[in-house]
Amino acid sequence: MERYIRHVLIAGLLVAAGLGLVYLSTYKVSESEYVILTQFGKPSGAIQEAGLHWKLPGFLETINRFDRRIHIFATQPIQLMLGDKNPIVLTSFICWRIQDPLLFFQSLANTETATQKLGDMINSQLGNALGDLKITNIINTDVNEIKLEGLESAILKNINAGAKDKYGIEVVQAGISRIAYPTVVADAVYNRMKSEREKEALKYRAEGREEATKIKAKADREVTEILSEAYKQAQILKGQGDQKALEIYSKAYGKDREFFEFTKSMETYRDILGAKSTLVISTDSDMLKYLNNPKGAEYR
Repeated sequence: MERYIRHVLIAGLLVAAGLGLVYLSTYKVSESEYVILTQFGKPSGAIQEAGLHWKLPGFLETINRFDRRIHIFATQPIQLMLGDKNPIVLTSFICWRIQDPLLFFQSLANTETATQKLGDMINSQLGNALGDLKITNIINTDVNEIKLEGLESAILKNINAGAKDKYGIEVVQAGISRIAYPTVVADAVYNRMKSEREKEALKYRAEGREEATKIKAKADREVTEILSEAYKQAQILKGQGDQKALEIYSKAYGKDREFFEFTKSMETYRDILGAKSTLVISTDSDMLKYLNNPKGAEYR
């Protein structure tokens, strides 16, 4: 019985030792990380596949884990000088990820060192690139004058060229997140922007006046055409009325010549003789033939 118990204990110890050895010799790699194995500080393997993996037990091999996802960080604000000698304060951002985990571990060892190196690289690139730009290439009402997009593309290309081969890093995106100006520059920028806006306003006002002149000229032309057509129609109607009146006069004259002359003379008297009118005319005038003959006898 004692022998059996001893065998069971020994078997249990062996199983426990085996399980402990398995536990110390296995590790899990997730989808979001790389693993670098080291022996006494020196790399012994790079694991990029997710799953369960083996290693030497205990302290014989150490696991170093690195996040394989995209890292994002912003640099500290830095004052740089433009090509036109204007100072400018920039804050940049970098999106990066580990492309070669073994090279990354050998050259940088950790993400803190990587962000420091990348920050120095982008600030250096900005210092070189801004020497070819003016303040008008940074802020301007004319979008064609702004060169920030080309500047960011060039910086991304140059940083990647060094970071991939030297540090095993891929820079996904790099750019400028904030632009500020020292007080001495801010006032000058504000005044320039104000001047440009006033220039644009004058341009729009001039275009408005020109358009208003065109509209007024068109309206005047249309008024002239309408009045001309109205006058034409009025003259036609007047002519037709005069013609009709002449026809009526002619018929009246033909039916009773003496009555017609008498009626026309009365109308003439009414038109030219008023309450305060003075008419100087010869007594022999035909115009007075009815006034000189109150009995209405025929004037010979």
